Order: sequence, then C-alpha cells, then structure tokens
Amino acid sequence: MEQIYDIIKELKQHNYARFDVFYRLTKQQVFFAILTIIKDQSLAEDLVQDTYMKFLEKIDHVKEGSNPHAYLTQIGRNLAIDLYHERKKEVRSEEIFETLPSEDTITQDDDDDIFKLLDYLDSSEREVVVMHAINDLKFKEIASITKKPLGTVLWIYNKAIKKLKEKVGEQDDK
Repeated sequence: MEQIYDIIKELKQHNYARFDVFYRLTKQQVFFAILTIIKDQSLAEDLVQDTYMKFLEKIDHVKEGSNPHAYLTQIGRNLAIDLYHERKKEVRSEEIFETLPSEDTITQDDDDDIFKLLDYLDSSEREVVVMHAINDLKFKEIASITKKPLGTVLWIYNKAIKKLKEKVGEQDDK
C-alpha cells in the first residue's frame, strides 16, 4: 500500500512514470466493482479507463492517508451507475437481458466460476460481496460508498455468504 501512496504523490506532481504500476495494482478491484453493476465485460473495461481518467483529473482531491482503492471504486461505481441508468432509459427492460454476456463468452475459468456464483446473489448482495471479498474493502468503507448503514452492509454480506455456501453445498452434492 505504501507504494501506491508514493505513486499518488508522484501523480499529484504530474509525474506519470509509474502510472502503469499504479494501474496494475488497482485495476482488478475497479473492474469488478463496475462489472457487478453493468454486467458487460467490454463496457466495464471502457469504464475502467474512464475511471482512471477521472481519477487523474481529480488527483488533487485525494487526501493523504485515505484509501485510494475506495476512492477509485467510488468513481468507477458512480460511472457504472450513471451508464446503467442511461442505458435503462434507452433500452426497454426486455432488451437489456439480450445484451448481457452469456456464460459461454467468458473465457477465464476462475472468472467464470466467480460469475456463476455471483449470479445467485441479488444486486446489493453481489455489490457488497465483491467490494469486501474481491476488492478487500472494509465494511465501514462499503457502508460509506453505498450510503447504507454499517449494520445493513454486514447483514447483506452475511446473508449473501450464507446463500453462496448453500449453493456451493448443492453443487458438491451433484
């Protein structure tokens, strides 16, 4: 994490030499945060790029010692929500399901397993699980990002984990 803080200091001074390192260290979290909302890999990849552009535009707003992962996740999440609402207005709800990627189009085995499991969760459960289990955010940070009480976030997470354990147990029985 110290390396990320050092790179942010450099970025604030318009030194972009180690931006690629920063991107590699943080992109997976941002990608999954966006993907849980819009469920389209190519759009998620585009929004990841937009997220980092917006991050660089607002680099002076990043407070020293704050969690850059949470800040990036918040930017990505907001962009994804905006795009989701924009697309929802443009496309009738029946057509949205036709634009979602099928399980056959996902090529990485690990990602495929994660997506299959996450499909068992509703959107709020999926978002909290991804933020905590994949993006490694603390529940307090998740509560702040989602603007939900901490107790609600904990309840959603525990309910989702219980649901996932039941589904994994069902698959093991087969």
